[in-house]
Amino acid sequence: MIKSKFPLITCRLSDRNGNALNPCVPGAIRYTELSSPKDRPQEQVRLLSGKTVLQSIATVLIEGFVTFSTDENRMSSPIPFSIVQYISLCAPQETVLFFATDSFQCCAIPLLREPDAITDRVKIFIHIETTAESRAKVTLRVPEVDSSLAVKGTVCLHTDKIYGSAVFKSETEICYQSMVLKAEVYQYNALSADGQKTYTNQDELTQYGDRGILSPDEVSYCNLFVNGVLQPKTNYHITKGLLNLTTEDAPGTGQAVMILFVTLKNQQDEKMKVTDNRYNAVSDGTKKIFTDADELKAYGGNGIPDPNEVSYFNLYINGVLQPTGNYLVRKGVLELTTEDIPSKGELIILESLVIRDPRGQLFRMDTYQFNALSEGRKIFTDRDQILMYGDKGIPDPKLSVYQNLFVNGVLQPGVNYLVYEGFLLLKTQDAPIRDAPISLQYVSQSSANSTREYGMSSSAYRRWIQRYEQVPETELTLPQGDD
Repeated sequence: MIKSKFPLITCRLSDRNGNALNPCVPGAIRYTELSSPKDRPQEQVRLLSGKTVLQSIATVLIEGFVTFSTDENRMSSPIPFSIVQYISLCAPQETVLFFATDSFQCCAIPLLREPDAITDRVKIFIHIETTAESRAKVTLRVPEVDSSLAVKGTVCLHTDKIYGSAVFKSETEICYQSMVLKAEVYQYNALSADGQKTYTNQDELTQYGDRGILSPDEVSYCNLFVNGVLQPKTNYHITKGLLNLTTEDAPGTGQAVMILFVTLKNQQDEKMKVTDNRYNAVSDGTKKIFTDADELKAYGGNGIPDPNEVSYFNLYINGVLQPTGNYLVRKGVLELTTEDIPSKGELIILESLVIRDPRGQLFRMDTYQFNALSEGRKIFTDRDQILMYGDKGIPDPKLSVYQNLFVNGVLQPGVNYLVYEGFLLLKTQDAPIRDAPISLQYVSQSSANSTREYGMSSSAYRRWIQRYEQVPETELTLPQGDD
């Protein structure tokens, strides 16, 4: 028996979190009619009997997620797929469509010849069979009979009437290509002296690092924290070897002054371009919804951006990084989902980072936080996690691009801790004070970074072209997938 040198790739339907789904369970695959039930396009069709009937054409969007794995590796991140399909039904206008998945098949094959790069480039084939029914609410008048079966009158029944059904097949191909980011993180650390607003390489606490103040032009982005609080960009100016605070007041004596430098590069070792914007507001002690109108214009005026145009967000309340489950972001709106309301005067900072490669492609990122409270120890495990903020424990750091550790709201230098799967070890001389919050943030790539083709069936594609671009069928060229 000849054994292939390539591992077997398995593929399955999943939810957006990567959990396996039964395709036939309602909602596992989402069906959305894009056409209006009140105004569906119609066409005359001649049946085999010679009779001509009027059919309604419904445009349906089919969506879901798949994951794949080899026999040597864990499951990939969820990869979205999308299919546009057209179905014809003999049914009156305004009837509602209901969909049921009859079968789902998924197959994945590698597109690279190197066994070590088995999951770097994969083509995924998806085949779905679906039954669609057209239903409407109707009122039926049926005879009402007594025990002797004598008709006493009529009674009204309200029920669904099925006007028509159709079984259709949908297919698509996804060309998945991983885009791996690499991160280099460095932190400049200093302690403020009385009235000090200028810092140089000579002020660095070299036990935490000795590279000095890097040039912002040499990194993807940098952040300044003073006494644990992320600073608006208007509060400082950084050049190579020099930090100038532009605020009227200087930090108090002994406060931590930290600059986080992050350099992101792709597989081609090209530096990524990062735009780092900050929305700043102050809590009034009564509300949990903040809008563009609440922004402190002295620190910026860009408002709250559209999440679809952002790689990822960081939210700081009173200097403390918040778990992603504590808030929702929509364009122009920040909504806190916590039971408690920030106290009056607490600073609200929403940091939005936009990461693009040299060709302008947006990179999506996912964030995850392990949160715990200090009990006077320097070792933390999965059992210490505050489950209301997450239940994944302490993941393998190799699965993320980089991590940030905050102890009592203060960003920690990398030399202060070690992370292993299931363990966080602090290397500081002293343990954190009791009940100090411990937040370990993972920043990892989203599956949305994969390059892919959204597809539709051949017949659906031809219909779409003919209806909206009026191109004769003989001139059509169907899109070709990657070989």
